[in-house]
Amino acid sequence: MKRFASALIVLAASASLFGQIVIHPPRPPRPHPAPPRPVVKWSITSHDVDIKVRHQVASIVSTQTIVNNASGMIEAELMFPVPNNAAIKNLTLMVDGKEFAGQLLDAKTARKTYEEIVRRRKDPALLEYVGMGMFKTRAFPLLPGKPAKIQIAYTTLCKKDANCVEVGFPLGVDKLNSKAIGTVTVTADIKGQGRVPMVYSPTHDLTVKRKAPEHVVASWTAKNVMPLTDFTVYYQDTGDEVGASILLYPNSDPKQAGHFLMMLSPNFKPATGAKAAAKDIVLVLDKSGSMSGKKIRQACEAASYILKRLNPGDRFNIIPYSDAIEPSFTALQPASEKMIKEGIDAIDEIQASGGTNIAEALAIARKQFDPEATRPKYVIFLTDGLPTVGKTDQTEIIKHIAAASKDTKQRMFVFGVGYDVNVKLLDKLAIDYKGRSDYVKPNEPVERKVTTMYNKIRNPLLTNLKVSMPYTMKCSEMYPRELGDLYDGDQIVVAGRYKSVPMNSRDSAILTLTATAPNGKTVTFKYNYPIKPLARGEFIARLWATRRIGWLMDQIQLNGENKELTAEVVKLSKEYGILTPYTSFLADDRVNLARSAVVTSEARRKLGSLAKEESGAGAQMAAKTRQSLNYDAKASTPAPVAKAAPGWTASKKMKRAADGLITGNADLDSYEANKKERVNGLRQVGNQAIYQRGRVWIAANATHLDPKKDESKIKTVKQYSEEYFKLSRANTRSENAILASQQAGEELLVAFRGQAYRITP
Repeated sequence: MKRFASALIVLAASASLFGQIVIHPPRPPRPHPAPPRPVVKWSITSHDVDIKVRHQVASIVSTQTIVNNASGMIEAELMFPVPNNAAIKNLTLMVDGKEFAGQLLDAKTARKTYEEIVRRRKDPALLEYVGMGMFKTRAFPLLPGKPAKIQIAYTTLCKKDANCVEVGFPLGVDKLNSKAIGTVTVTADIKGQGRVPMVYSPTHDLTVKRKAPEHVVASWTAKNVMPLTDFTVYYQDTGDEVGASILLYPNSDPKQAGHFLMMLSPNFKPATGAKAAAKDIVLVLDKSGSMSGKKIRQACEAASYILKRLNPGDRFNIIPYSDAIEPSFTALQPASEKMIKEGIDAIDEIQASGGTNIAEALAIARKQFDPEATRPKYVIFLTDGLPTVGKTDQTEIIKHIAAASKDTKQRMFVFGVGYDVNVKLLDKLAIDYKGRSDYVKPNEPVERKVTTMYNKIRNPLLTNLKVSMPYTMKCSEMYPRELGDLYDGDQIVVAGRYKSVPMNSRDSAILTLTATAPNGKTVTFKYNYPIKPLARGEFIARLWATRRIGWLMDQIQLNGENKELTAEVVKLSKEYGILTPYTSFLADDRVNLARSAVVTSEARRKLGSLAKEESGAGAQMAAKTRQSLNYDAKASTPAPVAKAAPGWTASKKMKRAADGLITGNADLDSYEANKKERVNGLRQVGNQAIYQRGRVWIAANATHLDPKKDESKIKTVKQYSEEYFKLSRANTRSENAILASQQAGEELLVAFRGQAYRITP
């Protein structure tokens, strides 16, 4: 039988409809026993979820448009999973404007219904929702060929910890569909009691529009997809000048460290008179011969764009360089109308010619700043080639630039244009001076990259941020290691580990944030948070692992590969399924994951190229991979499954849904086209990676076992047996999601509570 999405499942006569909707033909009087009813052809053209949050209460309306493609009328039976711990105030079903009464089942009663459907359909997909409640109702008739709107509306009280509010919707039920949905849209319209400085989703890439300080609208939309994960959004509701929230996710093993996520967002009120700090900025522009033509024009346009958007009180200088260094002014100039015009005129006169003297250009740029000034100081450096004049050795260049000034408050933002740049050098400069590096592909517009970066740093509100967590949490391995500066409209997402928290639920954690204010004075903010670990915070551990892998790869690129660093990259990649071009071999079904020495050896061979490739397309692709790992605000998750090509069977579509995404690109054509690359044989389920080896899928927590050699350590359980359901009842929802990923004809090797199980069909 077919599985399908958005809570819709088509069932035969004896079955009921789930997901959100189950459809079968009407039941006219007939002699018993009744013949089985045929599966009805139908399709979902759209699924719209509108979430309106007012002061922590969410009003949710889910609307699906479906088309009955059968020749006769059909009846729809709806089974909607009630979100975990949600306080449902009311829940109604509308079909083309007509309301249908239903029944709200508690989790215990709903469990039996879920299990009955799983048994009957021989499909474990619903096991993930065991433990949740259920709303159940019927709707009749759905006319042939006529679109019908199936609408579910309910209100719920959102969970809140300190000033952080969680909003969710079980969108992942949509993956139960047999085919892609035309359009899926989720909109969260949020109005807080105080200002809402931060909106964050660990599951979906949001578009956020701010209507007022306390009112934001966050949305996500996609076409021809099957959403694979539930929709989750966190937002801050606070009156603090800097919004700060902490989310904790404990390790399933209490002896092991848990993970935390900290989010910082500016929340300055206009009434306080707080303004962005006046800053100093120096533009260092490569005008060597290789920049001639379109590149130099785009670089000059980007520089002019920045000058036109300087704030009153800012100061600037422009340093074009080739083999000679030619500052436009002898010192920093005020951002007055007159001086900005002179600066733009100077930019217009720049002509490309000569060699590339990087060391001297940056040394002169660093000398422009007053070391005693407390204002933010930024160097924006652009180059398209390797150093050819003056100092050309990387170590000597770095020493020369460092010797130019002892000012530790300077930041450097670096842009490498094209493939003929020293990626290792540019990354090192960005790290040493607490900025960012970015790279421009040969056919990519230069000005877009530069102007996007400047718009981000245009209005610094707090600089030199430092955070201290409570000693009782024993925090470690926080990423990013340096928080840097906080800008208007920005947010900083920090992932880390903690070893212990106070066990008394009344205890709280005190977070202390210090920074330099726009007036140059040090300010301190303190936050008091109740210790309430999340029940389902797998995304926190995945984000931490993503950042940790990025940091480890940086160390390998800068200092060379070694066995310890590589072993940890492999361990984290294998456990969480965070694959890069350097570890994608883990998804190759010819690789025996239980042979750790062989796996590590292959990883050392691949990761060793990080330190060797200093320039070229491969080096740039590697740099972009590390940036994605280091700076992405959410961990990679399975992408919505695109509509399959014509002629694919349902089983092939579902197989495609199991493929995983890798971070970065191994293929140059994919990189230049901004395409995400997939690997076969990998599923990402919550916090667990599952790897295919023939017909057996092996969960990461069982990859140390060889299915044949370690057979005595593995307990065999037949799928859908009473022992199987007994196992599912003992599982958490996250553990049952692993069982739910098993598809027809497959075997699953997984460990629960220290025991390995082989689930056979």
